[in-house]
Amino acid sequence: MSELSVYDVQSRETWQELLDEARSAVGMPAALLDPNNVILQSSGERNELCTEIRSRKEALPVICGQSQKFMAETARTQKAPLVDLCEGGMAKLVVPIFREQNYLGCVTTCGSLLPETEVEAFLIQKTSGMAEEAIAAMAKKVPTVKKEDLERLGEDLFRRANA
Repeated sequence: MSELSVYDVQSRETWQELLDEARSAVGMPAALLDPNNVILQSSGERNELCTEIRSRKEALPVICGQSQKFMAETARTQKAPLVDLCEGGMAKLVVPIFREQNYLGCVTTCGSLLPETEVEAFLIQKTSGMAEEAIAAMAKKVPTVKKEDLERLGEDLFRRANA
């Protein structure tokens, strides 16, 4: 018997609707990932700073990849949604997906600041080689999201993805 996948749980169309709703709810791009953190589907555009970080092969694994891997593993072992910050200082939500105790992947949304946080410009500059002035200019355009809104979305997505 082959391993279960997220598409055994819901159709591509249903996942896309869920991702689109998540994006609309918090104004952040959302993605469906497999157990190895490979993006299967997505909704929404990243902010300018995240787009720039992701375009730099030396920054992507440190800023985005490290956070995704750690948060997905934590959400999987805790069997619960997780809100935390990426290495760049931006909010990230990871919602694990299970069927019959099998971890199938996760839904994630990221790329906004919490009201009490700021972009980790020094780390972004060190890993990406981007100019501090460019980072500062892009950081001013990063949207803000309330942690409570992410937590509420996480609970809703967890319930719907694991129904």
